[in-house]
Amino acid sequence: MVGFVRSAALRTVHRLFPGVPGCVCRGRAGMGTPAGGQTLVFVTVALGFSAAVGHAQDVPDRKKPLRHAVAGKATPAHRPSGVETVIVTANRRAQDIQKVPATITAISAETIARQHLDSAADIAAFAPNALGYNFDGRLRPRYYIRGVGNGNVANNAVGAVALYADDVYLNSLAFQGFPLFDQAQVAVLNGPQGTLWGKNATAGAIQFTSLRPTFRNDGHAQVDFGNYGQKRGELVLNTPVISKTLATRLSVRYENSDGWARNLQSNKRVGNFGDFATRFQTLWRPSDRLEFLLNLHVRDMQGTNVPYYSVSGTSVYSPLKTGSRDLTNTNVNGRQALVSEGASLHTTWRPGAGLAFTSITAFENAQRRQSGDGDYTPQEFSRSYDKLHPTQVSQEFRLASDAHRRISWIAGAYYFHENLQDSYATATLPPGAVTTPAIIGQPGFAATNYTQTTDSFALFGNTTIHVTKWFQIAGGVRWTHDHLHLDLESRQGLSPVSFSANPANWWNAGNVTSSLVGIDSYHGGRSWSNVSYEVEPQVLLGKNQMVYVRIADGYRSGLFNTQITPNPVNRGGTPLQKAAPVNPETLSSYEGGYKGSWFDKRLTLSADGFYSKYDNIQVSWTATDAATKSTIISLTNAASGISYGGEVAFQARPLDDLTVSGNVGILRTKFTDFTAPASATGATDLTGNEFARAPHQTANISVDYHFRTRIGDGSVGTHWNYTGHYFYLVSNEKASALQQSPVWLGDVHASFRPGNSRWELSGIVTNITGNRYLVQVLPYSATSQTFTYQYSAPRMFLLSARVDFF
Repeated sequence: MVGFVRSAALRTVHRLFPGVPGCVCRGRAGMGTPAGGQTLVFVTVALGFSAAVGHAQDVPDRKKPLRHAVAGKATPAHRPSGVETVIVTANRRAQDIQKVPATITAISAETIARQHLDSAADIAAFAPNALGYNFDGRLRPRYYIRGVGNGNVANNAVGAVALYADDVYLNSLAFQGFPLFDQAQVAVLNGPQGTLWGKNATAGAIQFTSLRPTFRNDGHAQVDFGNYGQKRGELVLNTPVISKTLATRLSVRYENSDGWARNLQSNKRVGNFGDFATRFQTLWRPSDRLEFLLNLHVRDMQGTNVPYYSVSGTSVYSPLKTGSRDLTNTNVNGRQALVSEGASLHTTWRPGAGLAFTSITAFENAQRRQSGDGDYTPQEFSRSYDKLHPTQVSQEFRLASDAHRRISWIAGAYYFHENLQDSYATATLPPGAVTTPAIIGQPGFAATNYTQTTDSFALFGNTTIHVTKWFQIAGGVRWTHDHLHLDLESRQGLSPVSFSANPANWWNAGNVTSSLVGIDSYHGGRSWSNVSYEVEPQVLLGKNQMVYVRIADGYRSGLFNTQITPNPVNRGGTPLQKAAPVNPETLSSYEGGYKGSWFDKRLTLSADGFYSKYDNIQVSWTATDAATKSTIISLTNAASGISYGGEVAFQARPLDDLTVSGNVGILRTKFTDFTAPASATGATDLTGNEFARAPHQTANISVDYHFRTRIGDGSVGTHWNYTGHYFYLVSNEKASALQQSPVWLGDVHASFRPGNSRWELSGIVTNITGNRYLVQVLPYSATSQTFTYQYSAPRMFLLSARVDFF
């Protein structure tokens, strides 16, 4: 039966790819012929296949001669006829992506450079059923995979998508919006990763891998210029200090942009920023069996808040009538600043017998400040200020056996500690403004200060058994114990509040000369434990075909709700929202899939279908208090929900210099048991509602062509991404303002390197259609009677020049 299906598929694809070796077809079909029509159908059907496979490339072998360069990254002079093998470490071992039983999207260094991907959140757009957002610029990104993500706006929130930078887990959102530079690869892992990756990976994980030092002279410099004042610079220097023993790599990046909006009140630009980041690595190999990699990194970002816009409405059901994308109208010029530094030490020891011991010791520290308008209107409804200081220390030990043995295994232990300090304040400053209700317009002040400590410990193991040549089974288990402790104090000023000469730094409680009273106090800790498991049977159908089943658990730790909502009417009384613990959530996923390559790897395919049961879901619920008309954001546990769908990916190379790739994700989500919290207004039974930010369809399609001329080599290409309809809130408000319409976004890019020179010129136009779609709409505020919303970036272009030093 397998032979019959394979023969039929061969005949079909031979018609589609007449240049494939062994094809019995004659002649070449054009677009008007039946064969050409089949090609069109094939590309259309394949539109949703995994960008991970579609864009992935090998991490370059630095020992091989390099000549031709594409989009800023050197590639072999002779391009292979088939699709390149993509190596990932999704299972903590180097593996061909087509041998890993899961949906994995690997974005190569070439793709990152070719498409000028800027920040970590840009990566999600290449994976099926995945979304990434920079709602507050690069201060606080959010990620969603298969409808599961982070809707919590508090600063102690942890995502359901675990982020790893060079194998170091980054917990606080303040660490996760870093710029992309000198990357070897980024991998997006769909589905729960509860065993090997573990912490807070209910939805999946994203793995960022920097280029390591090598024992050869290497380096480049690049400058970029574009519209909206875009200026970028990158410098990389790789130096072998002692041959085959000691090497260093310095990577530096700076980016500056003027922003694309202007505030009518101040006549200043909004959304401008400067982002500087550097990474210094030292690789030391005192022997063939021992290796140390030290990574030191620093980041400094300064700018104004991203532009938000407001529009009047009479109720939550009012249609959103947006205005100019280029003009905002607020009475406060918001500022944001983020400074972070970190260090990690990777130790690898191979004692013999195929064993490999790995130790990863890491430290991260950040300070983030943000101030601005609390209502995004010209009126003085409210102002906001926040100062966040997270510090984390982690240690991981792993011992792995020889991967080529009939039975191979990995075992390890993980420890994580975080100390997070946060101070935030809101105020209405004199002389006040006419508001609804009127009392809110009087000077007011509220502030919350808290310290949260987290200690997490885990033991994990994973085993793969090669039962026969055509069947193997892998499985793993992870035990996790989390302990969180919160010390919180929240105060509110009585009405009206007096300030000392209306100071510019109003957020300092010492400048409030009238009485402040405590409205909430929490001092306590909670502990949770969890056991996650994973089972993966695999059946090999010949050399290049595989089917698999994957059953996996995911776990996201419990946390505390720290969003204290003062009562604007009964000032000093019980707040509308108090501090409280929220229990952990778990997700169990049942998947089945296929991966294979055809026709001497001219075509690779992967498909995965999944069904997930989601329990004790951590949900951020937004409601309007009936008495005060204030907006309340409540973090609560929904009882249960389900998500199901599929992901399909392909990469094809019909010609040696032409690559076509794409992915499609299909998703359906539903709360199977969810009663809204007591603060909710309107319908409280949300059973049957969809998850927030869970589009029914996502898709990617990319086409890249490499060409050679007498004067040099180059490439041209385009990438298009589709995101279907979704709701912004779990309440699934029917108002058009709180729903995202389907949107297509596309770019075109090109590069050229004259002859064998070290120079390369490249360029890209992003959002080529100029589609200014909404990426965020805040719920209707009855206080200011407005909706607040944010747009995507406009059409932008970059021109780049790069020189390789060696």
